[in-house]
Amino acid sequence: MLFFKRILKEPEPDVGPEPGEAPPAVERRREQRFKVHPDSQLKAVLSFIGRDETGAQMSNSRAGWNWRGRVLDCSEQGVRLQMGPVVKAAAGDEGELTLEMEDFLLKVPCHIANISEQPGGLVFGLKHDIADEATGQAFRQLLDVVALGSTLRRKFKKNKVDASGYLTEQYASDWPARLTVWRNKEDLTVAAFEFLLKDSLLRGAEGRDLKFLAGTDPASARSATREKALEIYRLFRWVVPNMAPSVPVDVRNFLQHYAT
Repeated sequence: MLFFKRILKEPEPDVGPEPGEAPPAVERRREQRFKVHPDSQLKAVLSFIGRDETGAQMSNSRAGWNWRGRVLDCSEQGVRLQMGPVVKAAAGDEGELTLEMEDFLLKVPCHIANISEQPGGLVFGLKHDIADEATGQAFRQLLDVVALGSTLRRKFKKNKVDASGYLTEQYASDWPARLTVWRNKEDLTVAAFEFLLKDSLLRGAEGRDLKFLAGTDPASARSATREKALEIYRLFRWVVPNMAPSVPVDVRNFLQHYAT
């Protein structure tokens, strides 16, 4: 099940680098792991055959062996999941990972690649075993949700007002995400923002309703249809809780006001 039908479209396939050339940015991004903030709405349940104290599998069915965990980070290859200390499993065990955002569910076949112990419990390194394109596309959309906020880094912060009469600062990444913020010059409070989320733009300002735009160029983007605007808003609500620490707290709070 796709999380979005009108936005987060798949890019055209890359032809690949010539021998001796560095891999393109998209290919390098596929190797990245993207952190999932504890406040993220992403929920996870791992289903697999449990094991007893001797390490032997307890059943020939996964039914009933559902363990809730917290996603620590994810990549195109899989996720790292923090589990409770009593969960019994072994590397190589197969299972099914259910990822949930609000009422949207994605079931991903996977296997446990590795297990490590950390102060908060066990951490399962899961590698997905996705065979069908529909599940793969949905998983990549979910990866976009995580990456668009978690990769933001400050690009600039101006100490003098611009032509609009505000102080501006911007956060961006090599993922298609860019957050521009305007502050009041008197008290430095946040006055407005513009957020590029892959193939869409969203704008908000004090005392005004959000604006949803189709397109990536602020000069040529046009108002999104109602159906597309609803998807842009859903993406915005999912991205905001998972923003990188480089985005200041007051900016986060300003965005969260519009995301609730």
